[in-house]
Amino acid sequence: MRKNYALFVGLLCLCWNADHPVSAQMMALGKSATTAPKPKRSQSLDQALKDLEARHSVYFMYKSDKIKQIQVETPTGSEENVERLLDKLLKSNGLDYKKHGKIYAIFPSDADRKTIREMKKSWNGSSVYSSEKGDLSASSSNAIYASSETPAGMAAKSRMDVAVSGTVSNATGEPLPGVSILVKGSQSGTVTDQNGKFDLKVPDFSDKATLVFSYIGFVSVEKVITPSMTMVNVVMSEDSKNLEEVIISGLATSVKRSNAANAVTRLTADDLVGKTRPVTLDAAMSGKIVGANIVQNSGAPGGGISVKLRGISSINGSSEPLYVVDGVFINNSQFATGAGSGPFNGAGANQDQAPNRVSDINPADIESMEILKGPSAAAIYGTRANAGVIVITTKKGKAGKTKVSFGQDVGFSSVIKLLGSEGWSLDPIGPDGQNKFDYVFGNGTKGSGSATEIARWQDATAKGQLHDYEKYIFGNIGVISNSRLSISGGNDKTKFFVSAGLNDETGIQKRTGFQRKSVRVNIDHKLAKWIDFSVGSNYMRTGAQRGFSGNDNRGVSVGYALSYTPDYAQLFPVNGVYPDSPYTGDNPLAVVDRTINTEMTNRLIQSFTSNIYFLQKEKSTLKLAFSGGVDYVNTEAQVYFPEDMQSQKQTANPGAARYSKNRSFNTNLQAFLIYNWKLGEHVDLTSQIGTVRLTTNNDFSWIQGEGLLPKQKNPNTGSVRTYNETFQLWQDVGLVGQQEINFEDKIIGTAGIRFDKSSLNGDNAKFYAFPRASVAVNLTKFGFWNYEGISQLKLRSAFGRTGGVPAFGNTFTSLGSTIIGGALGSVAPTSIGNATIKPETAQEIEWGVDVGVLRNRVSFEVTYYDKKVFDLLNPYTLSSGTGVVQFNAYPVGDLQNKGLELGINMTPVQKPNFTWNSQIQYWFNRSKMTRLEIPNTVVGSGFSIYGRNQLRLGESPTRWYGSPNIVDSEGVSQATRYEDAQPKFQVSFSNQLNIFRNFDFSFLLHASEGNYNSNLTIKQKDTGGTTTDWSKVENLFSTVGVPNGRARVPANTNVTARSFIQDASYIRLREVSLYYTVPKTFVSSLLGNSVSSIKIGTSASNLLTFTKYRGYDPEVSNFGNQSVGASVDNAAFPNSKRIFFHLAVDF
Repeated sequence: MRKNYALFVGLLCLCWNADHPVSAQMMALGKSATTAPKPKRSQSLDQALKDLEARHSVYFMYKSDKIKQIQVETPTGSEENVERLLDKLLKSNGLDYKKHGKIYAIFPSDADRKTIREMKKSWNGSSVYSSEKGDLSASSSNAIYASSETPAGMAAKSRMDVAVSGTVSNATGEPLPGVSILVKGSQSGTVTDQNGKFDLKVPDFSDKATLVFSYIGFVSVEKVITPSMTMVNVVMSEDSKNLEEVIISGLATSVKRSNAANAVTRLTADDLVGKTRPVTLDAAMSGKIVGANIVQNSGAPGGGISVKLRGISSINGSSEPLYVVDGVFINNSQFATGAGSGPFNGAGANQDQAPNRVSDINPADIESMEILKGPSAAAIYGTRANAGVIVITTKKGKAGKTKVSFGQDVGFSSVIKLLGSEGWSLDPIGPDGQNKFDYVFGNGTKGSGSATEIARWQDATAKGQLHDYEKYIFGNIGVISNSRLSISGGNDKTKFFVSAGLNDETGIQKRTGFQRKSVRVNIDHKLAKWIDFSVGSNYMRTGAQRGFSGNDNRGVSVGYALSYTPDYAQLFPVNGVYPDSPYTGDNPLAVVDRTINTEMTNRLIQSFTSNIYFLQKEKSTLKLAFSGGVDYVNTEAQVYFPEDMQSQKQTANPGAARYSKNRSFNTNLQAFLIYNWKLGEHVDLTSQIGTVRLTTNNDFSWIQGEGLLPKQKNPNTGSVRTYNETFQLWQDVGLVGQQEINFEDKIIGTAGIRFDKSSLNGDNAKFYAFPRASVAVNLTKFGFWNYEGISQLKLRSAFGRTGGVPAFGNTFTSLGSTIIGGALGSVAPTSIGNATIKPETAQEIEWGVDVGVLRNRVSFEVTYYDKKVFDLLNPYTLSSGTGVVQFNAYPVGDLQNKGLELGINMTPVQKPNFTWNSQIQYWFNRSKMTRLEIPNTVVGSGFSIYGRNQLRLGESPTRWYGSPNIVDSEGVSQATRYEDAQPKFQVSFSNQLNIFRNFDFSFLLHASEGNYNSNLTIKQKDTGGTTTDWSKVENLFSTVGVPNGRARVPANTNVTARSFIQDASYIRLREVSLYYTVPKTFVSSLLGNSVSSIKIGTSASNLLTFTKYRGYDPEVSNFGNQSVGASVDNAAFPNSKRIFFHLAVDF
């Protein structure tokens, strides 16, 4: 791995050295700052505006020579806020302004809409677009004109101007509407229309002029033109650190990123699916969220991905974040099917390898995703936010021409790595001449090997019938197809977005796959000036066939069986009948071809939001904001084994089927009263109070039939039937209050509190308080700041507290049923509920600094957090004298997570024909138990010989412990302490390059260092004699009966957990893509104006992986999304790499 990391670091350094042009620009900026005109004590308004332009890189539009006649007091150097200065300079002189990007349009205060429209006609290109009030210009009747000219006179003079037109687009060729364009040094300007086109009258000039293009979220562009250039096309690149974008500050409010006090990660649609096409939404996040540990539990189609933000947040509960889609709190549970159960009765639900339900959502519908990683940011979400919150916003329609988009992706998947097998031989390898058969099928002494096995091997070898069953099962090429169609558009009153998606994937194992059909309708409508609403509906139908993988506790799962199957075994069907396997519980080929493990999910997410404005004034607004929705999930699963399967013939009632149904109905409703107001001229405040209500209604049922007749799959026809049904109903109620204050974008503070009660708590009427507070200070906004090289320097700090409600049933004590004297009776419980149980509580303090240089072409973000979780709930074993075994849940201690997050965003090169954006992220988390009220306790799953997790004071709960036991200084035998399942650190390195405007190349490298898995896959293969190095390890038999130092052969007392707890560090090429946007002129000449753009490309995910880990893949979890004990690798479904080909057409 050291060589791999040296290569990785070298690549980073090489890319960083390309930053020389940026340094040159820093010098240029510093020079320009020293030449800015110095204001005088008293000066004309015209000169004051020019001074502001020089100091702040902003632009003013106004039409009046008489502005030069207005004398104003020279602004002092301490007053550096542009808006504050303009208020002083303009309003006392009967003038007002509107802002769009970096451009300010100045006009008389009494100008009305009618006169504005008249002036727009007269000036023909001198208006500035405002997203709030439309086009603005000076009033034709009230404007202050140069000399005594009328609009008609000015129009006559404009005939001498030079007309310039063109198109503004982004790097991919998509038009940008609403871009502000200003002729530098003059008051002429315009904006682009819905197609990115513009027409502008530039004053007559003999040499050259400069056009300034400004657009929120994009780097400003200055274009030098000459009188002969009447057509100007400009490509704008996205700002790598968009400080103007809006991020969440509360349940119903938002704040500019430049004013945010928390490190909130925001992923756009381009970040998620713009490079490659992950089939599921959770897969699209891998390697892109600083502070997150994202692991793919299984390579089976359909996902199964664990997301943990800033460490674990619970021991026995969930550490998965809350997902909110368009204001709807959605269910992301993993529904058990029974596929991983040992006795086929549902006992092993955490080993079912089920997908996350967020995989139902089509990633192509997502507009943005905001990740609130800790309690300091997520406190306002209360008792469901201990593990963070992921807020998803889907795509909306935009006013203008109706847009139709179609996309088609075709891809292929193949296994990343096969483990392989060494093969068999009679060659002596032991100290006394023992061969491999003696060790695997004997007791380790010479001649003890099975004669039957030797004869089988010899016969297969002679007939040329040695088979690579692993390659046969996992070596298939999977086919992936993604189709999508969307229609969007609308007007100022109504906007709509309608989409449909069709996804189909076949797995690398036969008869596995994933399918999704989805339809979405989003409608936004403005009923009147004082009321608007949005409605969203999303129907999804998802299917998955995942096969049997992992540890099923029966020796039947495919990976388990392969570990014990030698290459000379004859398992292919004879005359259509699969032979029994003498090595495992079933023939793996028959398991692949004849068994069923399938599920089908129907889901509906319905959202609704509405704003009712009671007050709309210039300096204050008061509105009532409603939002809420419904998330209904209905999952039906079937597991089936025919009666003539080998594993079934060994049971009392051969032939088994299980049908399960999981229904979940979630609702949430919230109402907030929000008051935006000004305190004096310099302080903006946002006050909000509201209430939230959440309900969850679950119905989980299954029926299992055994003793089925041939070809019968209905469990009701079994001779032995078992039923189970569980109902769960709970609700949470919250009261919220929050105050935000903004002093001229210099100091921004927030204080809030949420009170929650839940029916899952012991006292379901008690409210628990979850406060939050934060402050951000933008030093570059203050008047004393005069270094232009640093465009942003923000210090921030935040505090917050969240909760995690107990699991359903933790308060209950359930009696068992029995027959006593022929009558139904009850027996004492083995575990009891905790009637005084309280929610787990997480508390976090976060500090950070954000730095931007070169007009934010290079930006740095540093965040340190200290997150503590109190009253962790875990089963608590009681003394035998109590008559019961344990409490269902008991507060056993406290946990601390500390971590550092670093981010660098930069644009090393920005040229007309070449743009390069780059991002480097580094993060780590450290966990430890800070309070423990019980003795050292094993948590999660596993065995000491292979490694398992323990709760120990001062140690991480995800640290591995195992054999051999060592007697400590106090004479107590303790398990040996090994490494942690959590990474020591993670790094991601992403790059986007636009070449010659039409080519886009990108890649994402992700590295995880120092994370360790308990590798039981290699244990199974060692025991079965199928590892590639079984007889090739040095000092193989220093102790008789210890082949490879790992295998659990008889009398092997020297095997320790060290052999199985293995380094799972890796460097992975997560994504790489190359796209070509067909020139619009060529598209128009070929297809006319009916097609606006065509984009083709290719991409790949998981294309390269560098690791020393000996399993199929370092990302794995036999136990799904468990908080602790998840990093166990046991016969997993191998992960795959994918290659895609893409076509996108916009009409």
